[in-house]
Amino acid sequence: MRVNQMFAAPIHEALDTKFLKPDKSLYSRENLKRRFLLRALLFAGSTLVTAALPFMSDFVDLFGSFTLTTLTFVFPSMIFIKVEGKTARMEKKVWHWANIVVFSLLGVATTVSALRLIVNNVQNYHFFADT
Repeated sequence: MRVNQMFAAPIHEALDTKFLKPDKSLYSRENLKRRFLLRALLFAGSTLVTAALPFMSDFVDLFGSFTLTTLTFVFPSMIFIKVEGKTARMEKKVWHWANIVVFSLLGVATTVSALRLIVNNVQNYHFFADT
């Protein structure tokens, strides 16, 4: 549960900034009611979406496939080459270029795989179906 709270915290903050009354205390009766209602609606909406799409984890796989590998492996190597490219030793350049090529290909392969899973699941499942 703590992990879900961590990812929802920016959403809660944005909702609080948009819908709470700034002239009143954060813990005033009116703002507490608004916060409770906003969080209940967010929870109900996310529950409805995940119940309607029993293969929601495939969408998580899709976003993770093209963001996680690039942010973790490709971009740091690109930054290294940009910053240290002319003065770095040859073996370091080769290492970072290999990281860029291999993990870019891995990102493309996992993205295609995630898209394929989504297409297969859309054909096989129905809304609110048990998986």
